[in-house]
Amino acid sequence: MYRTLWPARSLVTANPVTPGIIIFSSVKTSGMKNTRGFGYLQVMLIVAMACLQSCKYDSIETPIEDFRGEIISTELLHHYTIAQTDSVLEAYDPDLLLYPNDYEIDIYKIIYKTIDADGNETQASGAAVIPSNNTVSFPLCIYEHGTIVKREAVPSRESDELLLGIIYGCVGYVTSLPDYLGMGDSPGLHPYCHAATEASASIDMLRATKQLCSEKNILLNTQLFIFGYSQGGHAAMATTKEIQENYADEFTITASAPMSGPYDMSGAQTDFVLQDEPYGAPFYLPYLMFAYNEVYDMYDSPSDYLLSPYDVTLPPLFDGYHDGWEIDAAMPSIPKQIVKPEVLEDFINNPQNPFRMALEKNDLTGWVPTIPMIIYYCTADELVNYQNSLNAQDAFIANGSTTTTLYEPSPTASHTDCAEPCFIFARVYFDNLKE
Repeated sequence: MYRTLWPARSLVTANPVTPGIIIFSSVKTSGMKNTRGFGYLQVMLIVAMACLQSCKYDSIETPIEDFRGEIISTELLHHYTIAQTDSVLEAYDPDLLLYPNDYEIDIYKIIYKTIDADGNETQASGAAVIPSNNTVSFPLCIYEHGTIVKREAVPSRESDELLLGIIYGCVGYVTSLPDYLGMGDSPGLHPYCHAATEASASIDMLRATKQLCSEKNILLNTQLFIFGYSQGGHAAMATTKEIQENYADEFTITASAPMSGPYDMSGAQTDFVLQDEPYGAPFYLPYLMFAYNEVYDMYDSPSDYLLSPYDVTLPPLFDGYHDGWEIDAAMPSIPKQIVKPEVLEDFINNPQNPFRMALEKNDLTGWVPTIPMIIYYCTADELVNYQNSLNAQDAFIANGSTTTTLYEPSPTASHTDCAEPCFIFARVYFDNLKE
């Protein structure tokens, strides 16, 4: 589902996200086998192995393997002169010519090594937009895209959101645009709104971009700017958190700008999506259901938590070749109506419900930002409840943070319409700090 962020024939699209709500009750269990005849060591080994198999990757606390961020391949997609960049911008929206354009740019597709939700080696892809000038140094910038269902609709395939990289690249930001896991050249199902892999894929894409700059003799300064909208807002905050807490010796975050993201997934966003009212993007619910079940291995079959016929009709639509509108057409407008009533009841009433605990693992309110961060939102957002942003800011202040602020660029804007002013104000914010 694509929603235009810029007026006229915009290249940028919203791909809006809200994490939807998945409701589960009956979990996978495995019976204890009789341990008679086993020695103590054998029993303990079985227990240890079971623990290892159940421990999913929910934060970047594992040792940093040498392969992470290593480039597998690069491909130059385009070299644009300043005039050619102007032409590209004008073709989509003449208003974009109001932005300065100071540098020729090179646009690359990068395939690189990273880790999956279990911490195992895998690969991912992304785009990098690099000013083609080796006489000055540039800051790094990373843009996190919104919800995408189709595997090919990503920045490395020159999707609409690549425009953000072009706009930033031509004024002197080396801009990295990760596709995320399960998108582009990355195998498997995308782990939708899974904070740890959003962050790890992004951090490793930054490493790959730095490596490419080194190979091309492009100079980088020490600055790093982070922004993203909708799911990208969640990814931007997850990346900011992980860098601050684990990689401050490798990256120096100058500023972060998460926008309209579902930071309070188990709270504000859950309450919002559980309402008995039509929802603007019903497909977000099964997207998150299938993704989280893949990550946390909670249920044997969609039939464990989805009503018929949705347990059979919906899974094939998430093969990476269908648009969101196609999935919406196969769903009721009130998304929770696809969930078994007993599963929904357990989710509501059981604090130990496995999916509720999974949502809590992906909340982004329980940390203390120490870097400058503006959280952008719009009160009229009908897909990502604005209370996500307010709750995050309240939690940060309560935890002792003094570096974060809220900004609402357009109180009456919808989720789609909120994106453009967010991008404009974030760009002004970054430019005022850029060296």
